Amino acid sequence: MQVFVSGTWKADKAREFRDQALLLGRILARNQVDLACGPGTGIARHVIDGYIQSPIRGKVRFYLPRQEEMAKVGERVEPGADEVIESDYDYPMRNVWQVGMSHGLFVLTGGDGALEEIIPAVVDYHLPVAVVSGSGSAAAALQALLQIYPEWCELIEFGDDVEILATRLIARIVALTESSAPCVSES
Repeated sequence: MQVFVSGTWKADKAREFRDQALLLGRILARNQVDLACGPGTGIARHVIDGYIQSPIRGKVRFYLPRQEEMAKVGERVEPGADEVIESDYDYPMRNVWQVGMSHGLFVLTGGDGALEEIIPAVVDYHLPVAVVSGSGSAAAALQALLQIYPEWCELIEFGDDVEILATRLIARIVALTESSAPCVSES
């Protein structure tokens, strides 16, 4: 099981949410859920720092856009990945691709890039999404979009408590995985 963590890649914007991100990392690790993110910057940096504190955990996977795209915006690859997956995509295409490789999405901060990940997660991949209320413009935009697309509500959960949101997200992923498992008949 893999959860993609979406949020700002800028360290100054992520600082305010550091404690919540560390907690999220510890929760994912203790449940042995693989952690997927971009190159380990911003909010992902804090989630990774919480995640790698656990001696029993899954893997940390970085999904990267083309190197020249990262160079344009000044983003660099940070330490902490067990696996780095490079693509030949620009940021928007990479955003869709990395979400499609996951079983759920956790949103803590973020703006238009996070929104680029949320919409395909819900519309195209039908993944469960957990969003920390008030943590960024993506959360605010998503609240507004739910007025237009109320059917998205069955996949999206908002809340203030990272522990509750993460625990429920993992449970929803498990339930979806079990409900889509092929039937086994006893002989």
